[in-house]
Amino acid sequence: MVAYFNFGLRIMSISDLVAKLLYSAGSGSALHYAERKHDLRWGRDHWWRTASKSFSYSLKTYGAGLSLNLELVSEKPPLLACGSGLIEWTGGSSYYYSLTRLKAKGQIGLSERTIDVEGVGFIDHQWMNSLGEGGWDWFAVQLDDGIEMLFWRIIKLDGTVRSADLTIMFADNQVYHTKDFKLEKLDSWVSPTSGREYGVLWRLWEKSRGITLQIRAHHAQQEIGMFETLSIPRFYFWEGVTEVSGRLDGGIVSGKGYAEFVRLTDQE
Repeated sequence: MVAYFNFGLRIMSISDLVAKLLYSAGSGSALHYAERKHDLRWGRDHWWRTASKSFSYSLKTYGAGLSLNLELVSEKPPLLACGSGLIEWTGGSSYYYSLTRLKAKGQIGLSERTIDVEGVGFIDHQWMNSLGEGGWDWFAVQLDDGIEMLFWRIIKLDGTVRSADLTIMFADNQVYHTKDFKLEKLDSWVSPTSGREYGVLWRLWEKSRGITLQIRAHHAQQEIGMFETLSIPRFYFWEGVTEVSGRLDGGIVSGKGYAEFVRLTDQE
């Protein structure tokens, strides 16, 4: 995972699923991008669109013993979150779209090893005026049958749910959107580093499409701590790989996912 923010912050992480270890690096640098085309530079990093008439990208990123050198080609059109691309987020409205299934091929650098990789990628692009307060529990799912799901709930300062949203892109690129679903946390993990509690087992219900999914963290220890080299309080959040199984539209489904749990207050 690599994420760029327009105020110059970059977050990068790699999960070793066999060893159940998370490697992460986060730091600040000047962000440079070309207007009206996808061409972004951040230090040595370069992320750009390689073909003007297709959603194809190259990504080269480096940091603290980690590196990614990937070619990414989208197999589907962009998915507009909420069906329109305009969503309710913590600081108000936000524009948001995703490329939910990309062929990925290239190399990962990890602890002085270079590993050739192939797989399936996912790109998120979101922009807003302010992060606001509260936080979110966010999930992306890629099912084995070519279906992708994007869903989340926005959490208020008092811990209650402010809003929730679910969008599905089917194998034929048809889109289904609803706010009428239930997301339940079934099990948690407490970080020995930050003392923060994160959900590691969840259940999703949605009646209209007959959805009953279990989302389980591949391993619990996928907490990321930011700003460790700066003289400001560290910021902790959970972001990592999940495994998904259950039912949808009367059929049994399974796949992989990614989740992010953030609280913008009560940081140490």
